[in-house]
This record gives sequence, C-alpha cells and structure tokens, in this order.
Amino acid sequence: MLPSCAGEIAGEMGLNSHTACLSVLWTSHLFLLTAGYSTVNPRIILTAPQGEKRFHLDKNESLTTLYLQKPSLLLVGAEGTLYSFDFERASRNTKLFPAKNSDACQKPEEKKNYLTFIGKFEDKLLVCGTNACSPTCWNGLDWNESSPARGLAPFAPNQNSLVLVDSPDIYSTINLHLHNGKIPRFRQVRGPKGLYTSDTVMQNPQFVKATVIKQDESYNEKIYYFFREDNPDKSLEAPANVSRVAQLCKGDKGGQGSLSASKWTTFLKAMLVCIDPATKGNFDWLQDVFIVPSEKSWKETRAYGLFSNSWGFSAVCIYSFGDIDAVFRTSKLKGYTANMPHIRPGQCLPQNHTPAETFKIADSYPEVEGRVRPVAPHHSPLFHNKNRYQKIGVHRIEARDGNTYNVLYLVTDKGHIHKMVETPHGVLNILEIQPFEKPAPILAMTLDHEEAKLYVSSASEVVQLPMDMCEVYRNSCESCVLAKDPYCGWADGDCVSVKANLTMIQNVTLDVSPEICGPVGSRQTEVNSPDSFRNVTVEPFSRYYLDCPTKSHAATYEWRHNGSHKQVCSSAHRPCLLLLENVTHELYGHYTCVSMESGFTHTIVREWLLKRPEPSHTLMQKSQAEATSLSFWLGFLQMVALVLLFQ
Repeated sequence: MLPSCAGEIAGEMGLNSHTACLSVLWTSHLFLLTAGYSTVNPRIILTAPQGEKRFHLDKNESLTTLYLQKPSLLLVGAEGTLYSFDFERASRNTKLFPAKNSDACQKPEEKKNYLTFIGKFEDKLLVCGTNACSPTCWNGLDWNESSPARGLAPFAPNQNSLVLVDSPDIYSTINLHLHNGKIPRFRQVRGPKGLYTSDTVMQNPQFVKATVIKQDESYNEKIYYFFREDNPDKSLEAPANVSRVAQLCKGDKGGQGSLSASKWTTFLKAMLVCIDPATKGNFDWLQDVFIVPSEKSWKETRAYGLFSNSWGFSAVCIYSFGDIDAVFRTSKLKGYTANMPHIRPGQCLPQNHTPAETFKIADSYPEVEGRVRPVAPHHSPLFHNKNRYQKIGVHRIEARDGNTYNVLYLVTDKGHIHKMVETPHGVLNILEIQPFEKPAPILAMTLDHEEAKLYVSSASEVVQLPMDMCEVYRNSCESCVLAKDPYCGWADGDCVSVKANLTMIQNVTLDVSPEICGPVGSRQTEVNSPDSFRNVTVEPFSRYYLDCPTKSHAATYEWRHNGSHKQVCSSAHRPCLLLLENVTHELYGHYTCVSMESGFTHTIVREWLLKRPEPSHTLMQKSQAEATSLSFWLGFLQMVALVLLFQ
C-alpha cells in the first residue's frame, strides 16, 4: 500500500497536508525477461512536487474522455461537461452539455449525457455524447449546432465502442439503432460506401483498437482492428476468449449482389499469439494496443499488445504490420480445403469489386490458419509479470548515446504507472508513479509525443506528468546514471533532462563502469570527510536504531562501524535497520550505510555516535559551591524581608 500524500508523505517531508506531492517507486535494474514471472519490489521515494500539474474536476466522474487539442491544452469529456484545461497558463473553462429528456432510456443512470468522443473531423472539433439514449454530436465552431451521432456515440456509456477517424471517413463499432442491430459490426459511418461486416464473421466481439496503415500503393491501404471474441473451441482446456487482429481493404467497394453490396468483402481475421516459451503460459486476453509508427517503412510499424491471463498476470507482445500482412496474404483459410480462387480472399483490388466467388469463400471461412506471432528474434513476450495492467502507452526518446529507446507507460489496476525502458537486453522497470494526490483508478491516459508529457485522469482530477522526471535521481551522479532513464543524464552537478542539451553523463546499456562518474578516489574523499557525519549523542547502555533508506531494488546495503563490516541488508529489507540493543563503550564511533550496485559504491548515511560526557570532580565541587552561595543569599533575603515586615 502506498501512503497517502496528505498523511504519511506530507508528515515525513515536512510538507503542509494540503501540498500536492508525487510518490515515486524506484525499481532500477529490474529486467523482466521471459524466463519466469518477475515481481516489482520497489522502494518508495518521496519527493516534493516538481514538474507535475493538476486540475480538479467539478464532481466525481465515472467516465472521462481525453483529447489533446494542442500542447498543454487538454479537453476532458465527462458526464454533461466538457472541460478545457490549459496546463501552461493554469487556466480552465467548462462547457455544459445537459442531457435532453428521452423516454428511450429505461435505467436512471442512462438518462444523462456522457461525452464519449472528442476529435478533429474535417478541420473542426467534434464532441459526441450519449444524450440520454439519443446520441448527439456538437460542432466546436458553434456549440449550438448539433446533429444526430449515428455510430459516433453509444446509447449508453457502458457499451463497447470504438471510433476511428481517417478524414473524410469515420469508422465505428457502435450500433446505429437502440432496439435493433444487436450484433456488433465494424462499419463506415462517414464516407461514400457505408460498408459493415457480416454478422457471422465475429462471435461476441469486444473491440480494443483500430488503425489505418498507409501502404506503398494507395489502393492497398488497409484498416486493421484488434479485438477479443468468444473462442469457437469449446473444449475444457481452451480459453473462453481468443484475441484477434482483422484486416479490411480501405478501398473495398462492397459486393456485387444485392445481399452483399453493403458488406466488407475483404474481411479476414487471425489469432494473436502471446505465449511464454519457457512456461508455455498463454496470455489470451487482449487488454489494450498502442501503435508505434515507423519512419522507415509501414512494414516496421508495430503494435504493442497488452495481454493478461486468467490469473491476472500481464504480458506485452509486439507485432509488426509486415508480419500481420504476410499472414493474411499467404495463409490458408481455416477449414477451407478446396482450391483457392485467382483473386484471393482479403486481396485489395485497384478498381474492381471483389468477385462473388471470392467473397463467398471469405464470408464462410473468415479466419486464416496462420497465427500472428511476436516479432523476431524471440517470437515471445517483451516481458511478463504478476502485475495487472490495464492500459499501455509508448513514447520514443533519443538518448545521448544516439540510440532511440521505446519507453512504455503501463497503468496498473491500483492506479499506478510503471515506466519501463525497452533495451536490447530486455525491459527495465525504472519507476512506479502514483500520479494522484490520493491513490485512485486511472480512467484514461493519453501521450503528448512532441512535448514528452503524459496525461492521466481519475474520477476527480486530471494530471500532466513530465516524462523526464529527472529530479527523482538527483542524489548523486551514481544514482542518476544507474537509473538508466533515457530522458536523464548527469551534468553540472545535477541530474537533468536531455532536453537541456548539455554535455552530460548517461548510460542506458546493461553494463556501466563505476569510472563513468570520475575517479574512485575523489568520490571516496567526499564520502569520508569528517564534517559529513551527523553527530548523535547516545546514553550509555541504551537502545538505538540506525536507519538507512533503500532506494534501489537491485542494490545491496551494508552498515559499517569504524570502517568494519557490521550488517548486510538486501533491497527486500526496506529500510535497512541496524539495532544496537545495548550501547556499550565499544559500540560508539562512526557508522556508515553503503549501497553497492553494478560496481558503484555510495555512502547514504553517516552518523557519529557520541557518549554523553560525565560531570568531572572539579565541576561537581563548583556546582556544590554555587549551590551553597545561592542558599546563603536566599536565607539572608528572607531575614531582611521578615525585619521589614514587622517594623
């Protein structure tokens, strides 16, 4: 359990209980490889608020929708309210969108207007909401202008919905009618064709993410969407759900017959595989997907899939769209044994409609045999552990070594954010962040890639977090370098952001030489300076605790007495306590707590235990004389007072 900001954190930091604070858990050097489940064992680091900014919502919300209109200007859709938060100017505005009465809703909680979609469409802002079971959109150029939101907003906020804008087209998974069309479809709701998927190609789908991939030939551009559906395999060993990726040709013209004219004719689906090769554990429940575009080729564009299993453990598997495309182009259709027609199912055509024979085969056998596996060389999860993650975001950052690193931001079910760095050797979990003043579930998250900002919302507040929170590692050059945070480096006696464009010390590789921060001798001189010790007077034969905070998960901590080994603590012991049950003469002296990690040695605590001096014989005689003198004069004054009283 994390302490609350207003309680333990504020007390320990000496802060006002109303002061916002950010608690950070440093889990440096925790590589999450695929050889087994890894656990996060962080140590809380308490810092005063530096970098994050927050706004409070007017009331508690059950649903929030985030849209970054421009740098530092965030729009937040909630129940009946559109918030506009300017984090740069610390200003806010609200626009109310009250629900209109509707007899269509049967449940009281549905008789509201939940804003579920905010986005740009044809150079204007579009805001859409449920509007008491009468979905409606409003135009940002004139808020008084509204229109029916068929397919752009659900009838109720708890409905699984996905909207993809690719102007001038909009695609959606939302039903067009309240009392019919119960079978979920992927359809074009703005555009010339209005195509939708056949009712039989998906089984109770739960949609996760959709994207358009531009390819070398414009006619070959495809829409890909990721979803979960009921597993057709009903055996006891099979999971109840299976994760999929589907493809559609963006230029699909529909079928040639009257029954197929409005249907996608290029639909195919494939299974997403995310299996740990060591344990054969299968992660079959797709939670979220984040698309990372490639500047080199569309084939290198990658989808970071966040999965979980029946035990609540999580994994991230990465897929390239080149591999996905190859599976759809080359695989056989599952269950289809006849000869394949000249125009393959799923094939994009420059001008013509999909032949009726090809569409009939694809509609009857929509799944390909080939499975989409994670990228080479391991074809296994990037990592997996026992945390229950719910959302994922990925940001690319160029470090000072010239390499570009993918940094993952993963939201846990406890309302924390794990910041992980993808390296050639594995994934490094460097921070666990509690973004809110009090621990709360994270309802939504969005990334500002240009400004390197992270935005998250809870039921009561919205927070902007800088991705380069380098102040967390400002204790020393060693702590800054050992963090292996590609956003940060050591320069001019401080751990600063790479955006500072200074000459700095940084290393994101697996091995770091202790000499990177300078000669060992110069650092040791500073550590052993007598003036650096804190003097502590301790009564003889009393009990005394020495407390050493453990900041890094991978370090070993050692207490030393007058330079000699006294006690070792692993990072599992937080903090590293040294108990002196009975402080005898030989236990006085210098005590140091030293952390040792990757060849780095850093002194964290320096205390000098001193014995309270006993009063000397001369001092005792002087005290007795002073006491006698004082007694004499008090008696004399008392006699004078009595004489004056009775005169």
